[in-house]
Amino acid sequence: MHEWQDQYIRNVQEIKEILPLFGMEKNDFDTWYAGHLAAEARIKALREENNCLLSDNLFPALDTLHSADKEETDALVRFAGRLMDWKTNLDCGVYVAIHDALLSLYRVRKDRAGVIRELYMLGMGLYYLHRSVTGVECRETESMHFQNEMLFTEAGSYFRYFQTIQDDDTRAYILRAMANVSICTTDFKRRIDASMNFIQVVKSPEYRAMAPSLPWNTYLRRAHQQLSTSRSQLSNEEITQAEVAAVMDSCYEVFKPESQSAEPSLRWLWPYYEMEFHCGYVSLETTVERLETLIREAPEDKYDESGLYGCVQLPIYLGRYMRKNEKLQRDAELRRFLGEAYRKMLRMLMTIPPAMCDENFHHALVMVISDFFEMDGLLSYQEVTARLMQRFAGRLYLQSLKASNLLSCICDFIWNRDPKYFSQLPVLAGIEDTNERRETLLRVARDCGLYHDFGLFKMNMERIQHTRQLFENEDAMYRLHTVSGYDDLRQRESTQPFADIARGHHSSYTGESDPSGYVRMESPYRQMTDLTALVSDLMENETEGVAAWAKGIRQKSRFSPQAAAFLTEKALLDALDSILTGQDMDNCRTAYDFYWGKQDLFSQRPGKADP
Repeated sequence: MHEWQDQYIRNVQEIKEILPLFGMEKNDFDTWYAGHLAAEARIKALREENNCLLSDNLFPALDTLHSADKEETDALVRFAGRLMDWKTNLDCGVYVAIHDALLSLYRVRKDRAGVIRELYMLGMGLYYLHRSVTGVECRETESMHFQNEMLFTEAGSYFRYFQTIQDDDTRAYILRAMANVSICTTDFKRRIDASMNFIQVVKSPEYRAMAPSLPWNTYLRRAHQQLSTSRSQLSNEEITQAEVAAVMDSCYEVFKPESQSAEPSLRWLWPYYEMEFHCGYVSLETTVERLETLIREAPEDKYDESGLYGCVQLPIYLGRYMRKNEKLQRDAELRRFLGEAYRKMLRMLMTIPPAMCDENFHHALVMVISDFFEMDGLLSYQEVTARLMQRFAGRLYLQSLKASNLLSCICDFIWNRDPKYFSQLPVLAGIEDTNERRETLLRVARDCGLYHDFGLFKMNMERIQHTRQLFENEDAMYRLHTVSGYDDLRQRESTQPFADIARGHHSSYTGESDPSGYVRMESPYRQMTDLTALVSDLMENETEGVAAWAKGIRQKSRFSPQAAAFLTEKALLDALDSILTGQDMDNCRTAYDFYWGKQDLFSQRPGKADP
C-alpha cells in the first residue's frame, strides 16, 4: 500500500476513537468540555486532510485506472480491504468507489474472472452501504436494493460456465453471488426461491465433483441459515406448499442441532422456538414463556453477538408479540417483565465498550430504533432514543439541541406577536390557560428541534460525515433521513407530534416532488414544520450571518412566506444570532448534565422496583 493509504486509514481509525461524545468514565464538566473541544478541532483537521488525500490521490488513481498496472490495482484492493472487513466498517463508501472502478476496468479488459470477482465485491460493498437505509421503504431504496440484487444476479449468471472455468476462486465467487441474491431482494418469494435453487446446486454431487476443494458444506449450512430467516412467512397465504417445506427443512437443519446441544446458542435456539410456534407445534403462551426464560438468563455484561442477541434483540421480539396480541398487553406480570427487559437492554447499550460497536452492534441498535414497542408505564420511545442518540450520535444530539433552542426562540417570538399562528396545532387543543398554552408550545418546539433530524441516527452516517465529504450515492441515502425519521417517530405516542417535522423540514412550501411524501396541507403540524425548515436552513448556512441569511430566505419560494415574514424583525434576528454564537458551551453542559444526571433510566436493576 502507498503511504497516503496508510495515512488515510490511521486518520479514519483515530476519528472513530475520538468521535463518541461521552466515554465510559465520568469527568467533571470542565475536564470533559476541554477534551470535547480538543476532539472537535482534531476531527476537523483530520477530515480536511482526508478530503485532500482522496482528491489528490484516490480520485486521480481511479480516473487513470485503465492504464494502471497490476501493482497499482493490487494496492487499491488491499486499501479497500482494510477499510471494509465485514465486521469493522471503517469506510464502506471508499471501498465501493474502488471496486466500482475496478469492475469498469475489467469489463473493458474483457477479464471474465475479474468481472465476476468485482461484481461480487461491489455487491457486498453496496449491501453494507445500504444497511444505512434498512427499514426505509420508498422508491429510492427499492432502486438501491434492486441495483444490489442485479450485481449478484449477473455474477451468478456465470454459473452456466461453471464446468469450463478452472479457477476455483472464480467458481467460489459465482456460488457466493448466487447465494447473496436472497439477501438483497425485498420480495419474499424471490428470496425463498433463490435460496431453494442455491441449495439444490450445492447439494449436487455433479457440481461438487467439479470443484472438490470448495467449502460446499459451509455454503449449504449458510444457505439453510438464510432460508430459515423466511420462517415468519410460513403463514403467508402466497407461499406455496413446496416453499413451506423448504423453509421448514432449513429451520430444522439450522435450529434442531442447536436445541439439542449442551449449550445451545441463543442466536439459533430462539428461531427454532419461533419456527415451532409459526408451524403450530406450540402455543403462544409457551413461546412467550420460552422467550422470557431466554431474556432472563442472558448475561448483560457479555457484549458479543450472542449477548446483544439475548439482551437487546430478544426484548424487541417480545415487544413484537405483545404489539400483535392485546391479551398479552393486558397481562400485568408480562408488562412488568417487559419493563425489566427494556431496562436490561438499555443498560447493555449504554455500557457497551466502544471497541465492541461493530456491524453486529449497529444491527441490534437499528432493531431498537425501528421496532421498539411503546407501552404506558414503561420506558417511552422518546426516553430511550434520547439516551441512545446522546451516546452513539453525540454530535447529532448537540446540533439538535441548537435547533431546539432556535426553534423555541422563534416560536416564543411569534407567540408574543401573533399567538393565533399556532391555533391549529393539535397539542394545544383543549388548553384554555394562556400560560399553559405557551409552555406547551415551547416544550413541543424544543422536542421538535431535538427530533427533526432523528432519521440520521438510525442511518449511522455521523462518523462518515466527520471523516470526509459524502459521495454521491451516500448523499442520496442521506436525503432519505426525512423518510426514516417519519416512519419511526409516527408509530409511537411519545414522538408522534414530531413525525411531520422530521418528514417535511426539507420539503418545499410550493409542493415540489419530495421523496419523503410530505404534503403540507395534509399536515396538522405544518406551521411548526415551516419554522423548522427555516431553522434547518439557517444551521446549514450560519457562516454567512443571520441577517444575510434572512434576506436571502425571503427571496426563496421553498419556504413559507408567512413564516419568512417574521425574519424582518431585528429583535428576532439578534436573538437567533446570539444562540448561534454564544450557546455552544451551554448546549454541551445541557447534554452533559442530562447524560450523567439521568443514569437511573438504565442503572436500576431488576427487582428493586417496578419500572
